[in-house]
Amino acid sequence: LGLIQASNGEHERALELYHQALEINPRMPQALNNVAVIYHYQGEQSKEAGDSEGAEALYDKAADYWKRAIRLAPNNYIEAQNWMKTTGRSKIDVYF
Repeated sequence: LGLIQASNGEHERALELYHQALEINPRMPQALNNVAVIYHYQGEQSKEAGDSEGAEALYDKAADYWKRAIRLAPNNYIEAQNWMKTTGRSKIDVYF
């Protein structure tokens, strides 16, 4: 349901649904990734609107969720790992 809401531009509703799913099962890397993608998108929107401080806060939230997803599925989300490295947000050892 979160994916449908996000694809319809209902990002806040999608976040609510993903957070509900994560309350039930916090070990769902797909949901963690999707939350991160939405926060990253919102960060891009804030940046374009000239709110660099808000954008950075959203990027940090995205990084936190991507880190959690990567811990659960270290061979996935390579693009997210690369983004975190290039933005200096990668403080996780993804290789065990």
